[in-house]
Amino acid sequence: MGTSNKPPKLLRMEDYPSWADKFETYVQTINYDAWEAVEMEYIIPRNENVTTHRLSQIPKAEKPRFLGEKNMMNLFQQAIKSEIFQLLQHNGSCHSIWEALLNNDRGNPNMRKSKIGLFKKEFDIFVMVKGESMAQLIERYCHLVNEMKRLGIGKQEYEHFHKLANSLSDEWKLSL
Repeated sequence: MGTSNKPPKLLRMEDYPSWADKFETYVQTINYDAWEAVEMEYIIPRNENVTTHRLSQIPKAEKPRFLGEKNMMNLFQQAIKSEIFQLLQHNGSCHSIWEALLNNDRGNPNMRKSKIGLFKKEFDIFVMVKGESMAQLIERYCHLVNEMKRLGIGKQEYEHFHKLANSLSDEWKLSL
């Protein structure tokens, strides 16, 4: 969830979609300059020993981006569970970390195509499960629709209404 002092924590990759929105809002609220490090890649200058320059060695014009990168890295380290952070493939910049999280969530093109096919099929066969309450049905349906939107699967509004209405068990349908 996060607080005004701490960013929301990503504990499982499955939580990435909802966490990403909260995290982005949190960072932009507390330090917009740090968020710019995510949007525009910045590679921290290194000296001849391939170590980071001291702050006093960074050119004055470059200091805001340097500090933004460092602040953002600090926020990432606070917000992302270390086991997840270690598995990300990135070049060390905040921009590449954000892209790695995004790519990890989306998957490679073949996996993405497979997910899209799976969710389209799940939408087509969606029905009320025996013993399921209306609240459970709606919660399951909303989750399905949100996942489809996240993957870019568009449906017309009337298709959503018809699918939900047709998914009801016979005991919920009106007889004519």
